[in-house]
Amino acid sequence: MAAGAITGSVALLAFGLDSVIDGSASGVLVWRFRLEVRGAGRADHAEVVAAGAVAVAMLTAAAYVVAQAARSLITGARPGQSAAGLVLLAGSVVVLPVLGYIKLRLAGRLRSRALRGDGVLSVAGAALAVVALAGVAVERALGWWQADPVAASLIALFLAGEGWRTLRDPG
Repeated sequence: MAAGAITGSVALLAFGLDSVIDGSASGVLVWRFRLEVRGAGRADHAEVVAAGAVAVAMLTAAAYVVAQAARSLITGARPGQSAAGLVLLAGSVVVLPVLGYIKLRLAGRLRSRALRGDGVLSVAGAALAVVALAGVAVERALGWWQADPVAASLIALFLAGEGWRTLRDPG
């Protein structure tokens, strides 16, 4: 998030926010699965609470990203670049898809909406990393600074849709 704030890259900022929310959602899931281990009668309630928390996190991230993208487009703010940010994004492009796949696969086995939402957050983080890197490439090659906030907004719309799906889907 710091690299995104410093450079003004909405996609990098969105990636950082998604990472923080993904980590928080993982913490909620640890709580949820600990409750299940302690007593099966509490598992259903914990799943509902955890799914709600993950969904709210996705919706919050989506709203924030859209607001930042709109601000960037309105003000004409061009994203900068950060070597640390680029390295973090490149590493995330490699790690997050695998992590997201594992979470989604496990969510299907466990029939956990909350874990599915967390997996979606990991996949969205990978997509945001790709978008941020693509935004840097498009900015350098073509000078299209608008690519960064527009692409980040598309990812935010995906997050919002998945957030609503996680809230509404009974499992």
